[in-house]
Amino acid sequence: MSALPEIDRTIYPMPMFATFQVADLAAAEAFYNAAGFVSLATVPGPDGSPAVVHLRRMKYQDILIVPGEPERGSVTVSFLAGGQDLAELAAALRPALPDGARVEGPADTPWYTSDLTIDDPDGNRIVLTAQRAAEREAIEEWARTFEGDFIVEE
Repeated sequence: MSALPEIDRTIYPMPMFATFQVADLAAAEAFYNAAGFVSLATVPGPDGSPAVVHLRRMKYQDILIVPGEPERGSVTVSFLAGGQDLAELAAALRPALPDGARVEGPADTPWYTSDLTIDDPDGNRIVLTAQRAAEREAIEEWARTFEGDFIVEE
């Protein structure tokens, strides 16, 4: 599998993160570890059992998993793939998927990305997205002609 950049384990103010309720904290942690996230910290609750597990894939790609009753399909969070080969990751995940988990793609989108969709056993969804390098010129042309309030980096 293609290597990700080294994971930043610094504790910093997170500008954005997702919190997923999961039925089985240990199983969810193992699932996300297999998908390339590392466990940064486990915070115990008043009774000493884990209250939250902090997971990270890359800087600013943080998920907090907490015990609870998940509502299937209620959360989708997208993360930059960061150079990871999405087809390799999908192939590595598929043979060992736990019940209720699903991997779709990678699939090309109309907005010039390839996306790998991963549903955890509790129905929370993450999408790893990668710009299609082969279409870089088309993306730049689209950005020059598309109307909107944004700046195109050169």
